[in-house]
Amino acid sequence: MMTMRSVAKSSRLFERSHRFLAGPHSNLPGYQAVTPTYFVKAQGAHLWDIDGNEYIDYVAGLGPGLLGYANAEYVQAVKEQLEGVYYLAMGRGIPAEVELAEKIVQHVPCADKVRFLVTGSEAVQLAIRLARAYTKRRYFIRFEGHYHGWMDNILGGMVNDGAAGKPFAIESVADPFKTEGRDPAAFEQSFKLPWNDIEALESALRKYGEEVALIHMEPILCNGGCCPPRPGYLERVRELCDEYGIVLCFDEVITGFRVGLGGAQGLLGVTPDLATFGKAIAGGLPFAALAGKDEIMGLLEDCRVVGAGTFNGYPLGVAGALATLRILERDNGAFYPRLAAIQLRLMQGLHDVGKERGLPLLIQGPTGVFFCQFIDKEIAYSTRDLATADHARQEKFRQGLFENGIIIMVRGRWYISGSHTDEDVDRSLEAANRAMAAW
Repeated sequence: MMTMRSVAKSSRLFERSHRFLAGPHSNLPGYQAVTPTYFVKAQGAHLWDIDGNEYIDYVAGLGPGLLGYANAEYVQAVKEQLEGVYYLAMGRGIPAEVELAEKIVQHVPCADKVRFLVTGSEAVQLAIRLARAYTKRRYFIRFEGHYHGWMDNILGGMVNDGAAGKPFAIESVADPFKTEGRDPAAFEQSFKLPWNDIEALESALRKYGEEVALIHMEPILCNGGCCPPRPGYLERVRELCDEYGIVLCFDEVITGFRVGLGGAQGLLGVTPDLATFGKAIAGGLPFAALAGKDEIMGLLEDCRVVGAGTFNGYPLGVAGALATLRILERDNGAFYPRLAAIQLRLMQGLHDVGKERGLPLLIQGPTGVFFCQFIDKEIAYSTRDLATADHARQEKFRQGLFENGIIIMVRGRWYISGSHTDEDVDRSLEAANRAMAAW
């Protein structure tokens, strides 16, 4: 891979995009790539842009790409479905939908029943609706640094540390998800608290626990530094939910099937009442699921709670998800130890490169995803622990990696796929060394 790379064709397309697209791209329109890039080919963990440049990809489509690009078994399964039945609705399905649900129930601890959707954002909204119907309560609790979709009631807002009354989120110019057009009453649906702070949660529940329908969180804070839960934190949250009759939902949109077949709940040994899944569940196709306990999910069966959608459980997504799970569970889940070994080698290598350059790096995360940021800490348990991270240096590092053919996410998240190889790790570490040396 060359450090001097032409992006002339991509640049011309980027200029054209301003005439027709509301933002240069549609998935994260507020995010500007280091260099406008348009891709035309993908294989394994590699991408090629319209100018012929090759890249090793650690973005994985923001997480769906667990298998890597163009996995032959996956492609064949989706192709066969595409050549058969690929759209259905009005109470009709395909046999694979039943088999997929069976596999999720088999592997996910909280799953007695499953409902399929298209996006994680929709799954979260359905979880909120179900919890309200089940408990006959109004409010839900969410946490600082966690991401659960772009809808008004769940996106952004800052913790109000000095709240005298109910701890609703507040608007702030410091909010990375601040948006115009939000319903002014949206923040009054939920309480927003610091995560990994059991005292803050206990205090809120002592005052308002009888009004709370749902506690919703990422069990591992992948959206905010891949922070692990403090020892005993999730266990205590589970106890509090039982004590107050609150539904506990884990957002496993990132961790589900990426950190293991049982998701983070299987890894950590704490079982929620509901869990939302997306991203990696279908290997790259849009697909999502809500899984949970029978007594809650049963509210969907007689339409007491409505969770409808034209593409919910659509055949191509079902085929992609079923193929993904078959690959992941083969040979007693041998996929995961190999994934972990590749990731550990990359994480250790990045640590060594930083140490050689005298640059402190925090590197942490579960199997399949990790966080690498310029900050002198051994471990971070919340986004507040990352307040002193050197984001300017991180952005220079990301730019330097890109110029050397490596693509990572903003703020230092790296996704690992089953297609990354030892050679990819070697090339990535060489690129990291060159990027840091350029300073």
